[in-house]
Amino acid sequence: MQALRRQINRLRALLRAPHVDVVYGRAYRAEWFGMPFDEQRGERILTALAFEGLLRPAQIHEPAAASYQALRRVHSDEYLEALGGAERIERIFGAPLDEQARERVTALQRAMVGGTMLATRLALQHQAVKQARPVINAGGGLHHAARGGGGGFCMFNDVAVAIAQARADGFVGRALVIDLDLHDGDGTREIFRDDEGVHTLSIHNTHLRDPRGARAATAVALGTNVEDAAYLRAIDEHVPRLLRAHDPALIFYVAGTDPAFDDTMGDWRISEEGIFARDRRVLEACAALAPSAAVVMTLAGGYGPRTWRYTARTLAWLASGRDRFVAPSNDELTLRRYRKLARRLDPALLTGDDDPGLIREEDIYPGFAAPSRLFLGYYSAAGLELALERYGLFDRLRDRGFTDLSFSVVTEDPARQRLRIANKPASGGGPEALVELQVHRDRGAVVDAEMLAVDWLLLQDPRRPFSAAAPRLPGQKHPGLGLLMEVVGLLVIACERLGLDGLVVVPSHYHLAVQWRKRLRFVDPAAEGRFIALQAALAGMTLAAAAAALSSGRVWDEALAEPVRYVPSPLMLPLSARLLERLASEQAGDQARRAATLAGLRYRLLPGTGAAS
Repeated sequence: MQALRRQINRLRALLRAPHVDVVYGRAYRAEWFGMPFDEQRGERILTALAFEGLLRPAQIHEPAAASYQALRRVHSDEYLEALGGAERIERIFGAPLDEQARERVTALQRAMVGGTMLATRLALQHQAVKQARPVINAGGGLHHAARGGGGGFCMFNDVAVAIAQARADGFVGRALVIDLDLHDGDGTREIFRDDEGVHTLSIHNTHLRDPRGARAATAVALGTNVEDAAYLRAIDEHVPRLLRAHDPALIFYVAGTDPAFDDTMGDWRISEEGIFARDRRVLEACAALAPSAAVVMTLAGGYGPRTWRYTARTLAWLASGRDRFVAPSNDELTLRRYRKLARRLDPALLTGDDDPGLIREEDIYPGFAAPSRLFLGYYSAAGLELALERYGLFDRLRDRGFTDLSFSVVTEDPARQRLRIANKPASGGGPEALVELQVHRDRGAVVDAEMLAVDWLLLQDPRRPFSAAAPRLPGQKHPGLGLLMEVVGLLVIACERLGLDGLVVVPSHYHLAVQWRKRLRFVDPAAEGRFIALQAALAGMTLAAAAAALSSGRVWDEALAEPVRYVPSPLMLPLSARLLERLASEQAGDQARRAATLAGLRYRLLPGTGAAS
């Protein structure tokens, strides 16, 4: 049914004029370590829409980075020169950044400013031929940057630069900025405070700058814990009124999703339906009250790995005229993308067997035992490297600033198949391990099934320091890379290509079991019962604090009168229809065993920081 819906959507897309253009560039994916952003936000939106048949390649436009000439139309020379040093940038981001991180974040924000400039140019072109429709920059909304300074993760004000560029190109109309990010659009208001050709509306939680004296601005602070009714009421009060009063020829909608109830930095409680209703109200009001205006939408704030789905739903409605989009999980979206790429890869390229008629030594000498040359009996080293390149894993590492990558595999021992990705540091020295994986085919962990067993997985960033946000966990030498979901997806693709029944792993530490269990389940129902009891005893604690409490003996088993110890136990991700069917038939018995185990446990968290006496 899902595949049929996608085909119908694609057919409709071919039969109608496109309803939406999206500006997006690869530069938007740069990693901001220590910052609460999802660098895949724009990519996930575009991927989800493409899989629904709602976005064609011709509707995606890649921007060039904003030139310093364009930035100087808005920002002072003194401020732009100050951005060459560490102090000003670190003040904007509230955290220390090394030279490479400063270069990456500057390039990222210049690209997003260029994106809003390009979106504005496209929107004005549509307007000129009387085909006005919204153009979306899948980034931008950097509204805290003022003329002489930045703040709140914003170095340059993309909307202001886009307006200045449009004016330089001959635009003479009035502009309206509708800023519905959770936070005050103070930088934009400050830039246009006396410019009656640009009116700024910001509906937010708290004023960051005193809005009094800004003649061309409306600033509405609603406070904290705002819910749908109050939010939509404020939008209905101000947006139509300003559209009528200002009569704009160019509209910028700064559509932050950080008002959402599940935003990791927000303090409002706007539901998914509330965010969608907000977007519809704004865009429908623009279409009804300013039908010939050029409309540009920027993503602005939105923090956490699920924030993309709010914008995706709105864009799906814009593209189709219907609200039928159901956002997949991030894992499912990643797998959809990998499976599509897998279908495009020629197996001969992966195995290296491009000449199946080639005679080898083992063909000539029957007793000759050739060392294994294929990873998991299938992938050649070159084929595996090609696959990881095509699937984008190397690009993910490059986005994090690792540009001198090396790749190696060890295949001689079928029980210890290993691959390693390392990076040579610019400062010299030996390569730094980023990814290390050891796997083998396993027939013992799950009854009557052949699984891909993960013996060892290391994902680490040697350049990133531990911090309060990323504390050291047991067994860690460096903080993680944040790529577990992508690696699990690649392992799933390998299982499917090799015809294996699923994936199995035995996490060596509690914090690793927590991460793996988000996607896998315990093979032994009794082990799952023990793990559930352990998590209940540690409820409300950070992962680092929970791991420390467990290792220090503060989780007490009242039945045995001794500290609880984490005991590694296999977790599995069943994939084959045969294994899934068998596990479904065993579900009732497994649930009973898990419940019986859980009922017999009495785990309690002891106060203090040391081991129990």
